[in-house]
Amino acid sequence: MAELVYTPLVEKTKGALSKRGIITRQKTYRDARGRIIAYGKQEGYLIDRPRDFKRHPMQGKELEHHNLWRDICYQAKTELAEPELRAQWELRFNAQLPSTKGTHPDPQAPIDKSTGAKKRYIQLYAFTRAMLYQAHLAEQSQ
Repeated sequence: MAELVYTPLVEKTKGALSKRGIITRQKTYRDARGRIIAYGKQEGYLIDRPRDFKRHPMQGKELEHHNLWRDICYQAKTELAEPELRAQWELRFNAQLPSTKGTHPDPQAPIDKSTGAKKRYIQLYAFTRAMLYQAHLAEQSQ
């Protein structure tokens, strides 16, 4: 991933910059009401040689992690589809939102290596997946 620094004349770009395969994006995060609560970093990706999964399929630990993450994503999707479980996840999510005054990171949240503090999430689905993954890691370590 490339880090882009823009002059004041260019504030934001989206999509492909040229035929070389450079793609740019900036994520916008919204709360349940649709209000913008945060912007992601402006990112630029150079897709030079994408992986050919037919010639080089996943194997071993990479395949195990991929299957685990797929199962966790499916579990998060099904739990958020049920109203009672979704309400519980939303309470826990709102209690750790960085944009709300007086909130604290979730006790189960992983440590952010760049800051040394517990991570705080701004998307419910990402928060749910991360907490389910942390619960799975805690089960495996016992």
